[in-house]
Amino acid sequence: MVQGMVGEGVKDVRLVLTDLDDTFLARDKSLPEKNREVLDLLALRGIAFVPCTGRPVAGVPDVLWNHPATHFAVGSNGGVVVDVCTGTIVHRSTMPNDVVCRVYEQVRHLNVTFDAFVRGHVLAERSRYDAMASFGIDEANLNTIRSLREPSDESIPSRLAPFDGVEKVTMYWGDEASRDEVRQVLQTFPEISVTTSHPRNFEFMAAGTSKGSALLWICGHLGCEPTQAVAFGDSANDLPMLVAAGDGVAVANAADEVKEQADHVCGSCDDAGPGVYLRALLG
Repeated sequence: MVQGMVGEGVKDVRLVLTDLDDTFLARDKSLPEKNREVLDLLALRGIAFVPCTGRPVAGVPDVLWNHPATHFAVGSNGGVVVDVCTGTIVHRSTMPNDVVCRVYEQVRHLNVTFDAFVRGHVLAERSRYDAMASFGIDEANLNTIRSLREPSDESIPSRLAPFDGVEKVTMYWGDEASRDEVRQVLQTFPEISVTTSHPRNFEFMAAGTSKGSALLWICGHLGCEPTQAVAFGDSANDLPMLVAAGDGVAVANAADEVKEQADHVCGSCDDAGPGVYLRALLG
């Protein structure tokens, strides 16, 4: 990792992928002006911009979705890739419903949420949705999390019945005992990949699914090399994307493990770190 330098080794940049929360968006969920400006530069240079988020793709802000630089959007930590021009899903990686339900049965008694991401929906149980307010999540993140979920009195297994697989499950935990038990349960399922995007959550997808696998799929689809990609992130769920890219860049507010494994570290999300870095890289 190199602090404050740009990726001189990345030639002919074709693709920019970035996490949203606490990376391309500031901590208050606003879009810093210098990040907004660099989108215009990417569009002018013909460089594809890809929001790559743990949110459902419906959670990508309109200002990013509708920008001419944006070609694809990745949601659910790589579980789904959408062509923003047509709104169609072009790639999807899912877990069978029965795998998700088996995990659910082993954690249902714990003080955790169990939010299933499937085809643009985030299914949540109302009692767990309501309990989340007491989990110690900061207000900006809590408001965003709650706004993207669809609470119901029905159980998750019942709500999954009409769907053909689950892209991601997120579990926020309310106490350390629940956290420790969830961690142990998830370790017994080889069919899934486990990560985190927040100090108080676990997320799991189909084994091998990540933001990194989405980056590789998009590169193959566009006919470019991963070495021509620049990626930005702050959390463990961003690491596969940063590792797969030719230049993996951590924002200054990233977790220590992310900064340690990144190629470079840029400014913080509140200081438009990605926008400033890209402007210097692209000239």
